Amino acid sequence: MPSNKIRYHNRKPAVAGQFYPGKPSILRSEVTRLLKMAKPCTQKTTIPLAIIVPHAGYIFSGITAASAYNQLGPEPYVERVFILASSHQMYYQGASIYRSGDYETPLGIIKIDHETINSLCNANTLFECREDAHLFEHGLEVQLPFLQVILNKPFNLIPIILGTHNAGECSSLAQTLSPYLAKSNLFIISSDFSHYPSYNDAIENDRITTNAILSNDPNHLINTLEENRRLETPGLITSLCSWTSVLTLLYMTQHKAFSYHWIDYQNSGDQTIYGDRKRVVGYSSIAIYEK
Repeated sequence: MPSNKIRYHNRKPAVAGQFYPGKPSILRSEVTRLLKMAKPCTQKTTIPLAIIVPHAGYIFSGITAASAYNQLGPEPYVERVFILASSHQMYYQGASIYRSGDYETPLGIIKIDHETINSLCNANTLFECREDAHLFEHGLEVQLPFLQVILNKPFNLIPIILGTHNAGECSSLAQTLSPYLAKSNLFIISSDFSHYPSYNDAIENDRITTNAILSNDPNHLINTLEENRRLETPGLITSLCSWTSVLTLLYMTQHKAFSYHWIDYQNSGDQTIYGDRKRVVGYSSIAIYEK
């Protein structure tokens, strides 16, 4: 069961000044610039209920991420934001929700939705409160400045970091989260794609992985990731670093009236100054709509 001994203190920025600018004015200017450079909104009459967004440094994946956020359109109405990111630091059962305080970025404080978090923890023991899972995790943090700029109004945050590598646990988490995949809520699934193949190998691997996600079939994604592994592409260590977070979303949407739309793709080799085309990371953005 989740611990009742909760010390209330905010989660401070861990990667400001590294993955994104640490000075508020420069950060706001950079996010605004990326949104202007990125692909515009393609469906102006509706906003997605979920987006899959990369989480690398803004210099590498910022435009691809901004393309996903642009799909929210101007002045979107969002009350709650659920962010799912898979841990880069730790392995543990289920998922950790931060409820020891609010989240902070250089752009200000984002309020945690304690009522929803308590409901999730009471409904499923796979949801725990582990501060250590959040303190140094960048996958969730880098999404927050985009949300603060594009929403431009207060919203409630439910920050979730998955520690599991078990598909059955992802399915269980999805069952608990599914009722919240509804209007006025937004799900952010934070994940990069292929890690460390060559430029052209990344493009092909990421195309295959993206198509598996677009199928809205969790078993197809699992099988595709395994097939990618068996190909033994030189340098490839993963096709989808936060595969458990993406898989959880697919379990939430399978057999239901949701459609997946690919938005944008780049990899780190496209960055002209620092990009190394011999060893890249892939970034794809996808929007999920209710039919």
